[in-house]
Amino acid sequence: KGKHQVPVNVSGTFEKITLNIPDKIRTSGSGDFTFTGGWFPFLLKGNYLVKDGLMSKELGDSGTGSDDNLRRDQFLPRFLVEESFQPLVLDLGIDFTNSIQLKNKMVDGSAAGKLQVTGIPTKPTISGQIRTLPETRINFRENLFDVSSALLTFEDPLEINPRINLNARSRVDNYDVNLLVQGTAKKPEISVSSVPPMPERDILSLLALGTTDQQLSTNTSTTTSSQGNGAGAQVLSGVANEALKSVTGDLVDVQLSTGVDSQKVVIKKKITRKLESSYSQAVGNRSGNEAKIRYRLTDRVSGVASWVNSDRSDATDAIIQQSPTQNKVGLDFEYKFEFK
Repeated sequence: KGKHQVPVNVSGTFEKITLNIPDKIRTSGSGDFTFTGGWFPFLLKGNYLVKDGLMSKELGDSGTGSDDNLRRDQFLPRFLVEESFQPLVLDLGIDFTNSIQLKNKMVDGSAAGKLQVTGIPTKPTISGQIRTLPETRINFRENLFDVSSALLTFEDPLEINPRINLNARSRVDNYDVNLLVQGTAKKPEISVSSVPPMPERDILSLLALGTTDQQLSTNTSTTTSSQGNGAGAQVLSGVANEALKSVTGDLVDVQLSTGVDSQKVVIKKKITRKLESSYSQAVGNRSGNEAKIRYRLTDRVSGVASWVNSDRSDATDAIIQQSPTQNKVGLDFEYKFEFK
């Protein structure tokens, strides 16, 4: 009908298509669409029912280019914000209640939700919500947490920066650690708590180093009072750990402690996420062996099977009195709860 006047009105359906909008969010499915306009950019509007998909995009990652990390200003003139030429504008309703996979450095699981994608394909605007499904895990300081609930809300029209509300839990050493993440993907606010309760600083130390500040202080005091024996124990423990980890990876942990009248070697192994075993041997006036197998039924309930072989020698006035060896086998059930 003239220059820059090419009326287009096309409608239809599509099946078994694959999209990668935005980058690193790959989906496939079917739906319906309309393609309308008089000149570039034309409008592609439709509904998209996702059958399966994979999100490998890192949260807070807006793109690969340096300009993509800049927040677009809503008060700038349109010709300064947009590219010089855009052939297409999107207005797509995306339904993935059948779930898609989430797999990146932080998350491994699946999610479901509904989103609305608008704007140009290279820099779209996303609105809507995503909720994680059971069996989803997150990686926090090299520790895997089971996600109890997580909701991502896309509400910022100027950048892809979802608001997060996440609750997760993990078993670390003998503590149930709870993780709460709120805020946005680019500026999350993280808080931790534990059962049994301990200060947040100790929890973060436990997650990062495998031990609390209090335990480190106790080990230091023991080293000082034992006049060098404790230091040798710590060095020997470190050597044993490195030797075992070179063969078994990070599955085996060795601890060597020095007490008043005995030394104890403890070897721990995490067989699965819920099953762990330990073996300890004490040498000195209080000698004996102890083996335990612990299975976590839930985060609060555990079953423990134990075997103890004790042999105590009392040295008094150069006379050694040897008590008979005792063997004990036990089965315990533990239930943990927090006093508030």
